[in-house]
Amino acid sequence: MEREGKKPQDLSLFLSSILGYKSLSLHFLSLYDRIEATRHMERFGLRFDDSTTYQAMKNLQVDQIVSFDTDFDRISRIKRIQPTDLLRTI
Repeated sequence: MEREGKKPQDLSLFLSSILGYKSLSLHFLSLYDRIEATRHMERFGLRFDDSTTYQAMKNLQVDQIVSFDTDFDRISRIKRIQPTDLLRTI
């Protein structure tokens, strides 16, 4: 959000709103996971935020992601689904 020009109070509001979702669970990465993520950066040419997402997916045994981010296409183990593709199925 910061690179999109959002102010700290916007980020705080967003993060606080996450607490209100009863069916949402959060997955926290360990320091080891973050170190593993740096290896994904090198292996797949990812930014750190994408590589931590991939590490969380590995931890949770998830092999699909809904994202506009084509960087995930570099990882053959996961399938990226365009959000617009999901709209077509409704």
